[in-house]
Amino acid sequence: MDNQRRIFWLIALLSILVLVPFLGESLFYSKGEPREAIVAVSMLQSGNWILPVNYGTDIAFKPPFLYWCIAAVSWLTGEVSEFTTRFPSAVACIGMLLFFFRFVRRRLGQELAVLTTLLLLTSFEVHRAAVAGRVDMVQVAFIVVALCLLYAWDEQGRKRFPWIAIGCMACATLTKGPVGAIFPCMVTGVYLLMQKRGFWKSFGWMCCFGFLAILPYCGWMYLAYQQGGQEVIDLMLEENTGRFSGTMSYASHENPVWYNFLTLIWGWIPWTLLFVASLFTLKRKTKEDTATDGKVVESKPAQSVAKAQGWMARVRGWWKSFCQQDPLQLFCWLAVLLIFIFYCIPKSKRSVYLLPIYPFMALFFAQYLRRLAEQGSKLFRSFSIVFGSLGLLLTLLFFAIRLGLVPDAIMGHGRHAAENVGFLHALRDNYFDFAHWLLILIPLVGALCLLRLCRKQASAHAHLYGVAGMLLCLFVALDGVYQPTVLSTKSDKKIAQRLTDLQPEGAIYSYGLYFYSINYYLGDRLRHIEREAPAGGSGFLIVPLFEEEKMVAELSGRYTLKPVFQTSYRSCDARAQVACYYFYNRP
Repeated sequence: MDNQRRIFWLIALLSILVLVPFLGESLFYSKGEPREAIVAVSMLQSGNWILPVNYGTDIAFKPPFLYWCIAAVSWLTGEVSEFTTRFPSAVACIGMLLFFFRFVRRRLGQELAVLTTLLLLTSFEVHRAAVAGRVDMVQVAFIVVALCLLYAWDEQGRKRFPWIAIGCMACATLTKGPVGAIFPCMVTGVYLLMQKRGFWKSFGWMCCFGFLAILPYCGWMYLAYQQGGQEVIDLMLEENTGRFSGTMSYASHENPVWYNFLTLIWGWIPWTLLFVASLFTLKRKTKEDTATDGKVVESKPAQSVAKAQGWMARVRGWWKSFCQQDPLQLFCWLAVLLIFIFYCIPKSKRSVYLLPIYPFMALFFAQYLRRLAEQGSKLFRSFSIVFGSLGLLLTLLFFAIRLGLVPDAIMGHGRHAAENVGFLHALRDNYFDFAHWLLILIPLVGALCLLRLCRKQASAHAHLYGVAGMLLCLFVALDGVYQPTVLSTKSDKKIAQRLTDLQPEGAIYSYGLYFYSINYYLGDRLRHIEREAPAGGSGFLIVPLFEEEKMVAELSGRYTLKPVFQTSYRSCDARAQVACYYFYNRP
């Protein structure tokens, strides 16, 4: 096996070991993942793979590609679980990493490809999306692969029809909507224009590719309309055009423009910290360097005119150099800028929306960090010390918690104090087997190796890769031990188990569509009491406390309501305490 293949398979193995083994360790702790999982459950239970209904009357908010993937994996394993729900996202991320690795290696060399892939794998935002059972990473992987394939299509002289790229855009569109085709066509179209390929040819190609890519989505919409009628059309329009134009029936992740900048900074932690710190080490010109010795000093009006002309010349020069840069650099810049600007327009903004630009940003970060390393920057050694110390502190803090040295009072007395105390108790009291203790010690081993590099006065390149390795050690420990232990206290599974004890079979009702986690752990037995009349006129009902008064006022005329229990903790779905009632028809 040659060196290139060996490195490729090492990257593949590393990606699998970091992302896959712990996908099923954490219970569902927010409504997003179980809302996707329950659609796959209803697909397998009903056999309806076009428009399955869950929660009694609820249809999916997104097209079905992710649900098909979850259902297919779950059919092979025997059930829909936390692991099978998250597995498609992890596979999509690994596929994207390996494809982009080969894309960069073929054009810029193996060293830069390896560094780019490691930066992507250690990006907080990419990692979070890769281990979550949501539509975002699956859609992003198809968009990124389609962009790379369309660039290769132009690079090779546009001789063959890019069917694979169109197929990727079609899958992206079937995952989350038309942006799966819009982004690759938009970026490639602008790139072709800047490369002077001709306006009408470029426009025609992109319209053709986009039309072919959106056909499967239109076919699914037609079949879904046959089952769900106008409700399906209204929902898809709201989720796409309504979200973009800000005309949705409810406020959805509305944020200002600066939110996108903030999420990029946070999503690239800690590499953005290294980038910002490096700016202070750049050499600046002194006054003596810029002095105008021997030059005639002009009058102020003349200086103003010259300054204005100078700025215009600078802008023209910048634009000319931007257009004439290396084609791959230009394409990557267009992918970053156009998608970022696109998502600055709508009111709805989320950090995961910007995921398609992360691979191309990773390439720029890799080029910058490699240049710093070649210059022998001491920043890498400083970051090795910081992250080595962080690994040591994390391990020491965990042992302090296990020994009971961290008091509950440290969590304060605020709104989330009880929840935080629950996290603390989970870390202190949970049983860990031998495998878990090995995972707990991984950050300690990584920290010792990193600090050893500092002691040996290793090269800047060694420190750069050492920091990346330390981050992967932290991700493994967090995914394998800390996150499952802590987040299990947030999960609504215990509420579902309590309801199952009260009523092992049959429908259980909720007031409002809030409880997707409970519905998943009940096996899709929840029903919406305002939309579906209870069989027999009696049953159990759950309601978030902020809706309790309204529920009593609305239902007390029809039913007798008897309180059964009230949770002392907040539901992860409703973000409020939950009350359970037994109800029956009034005599």
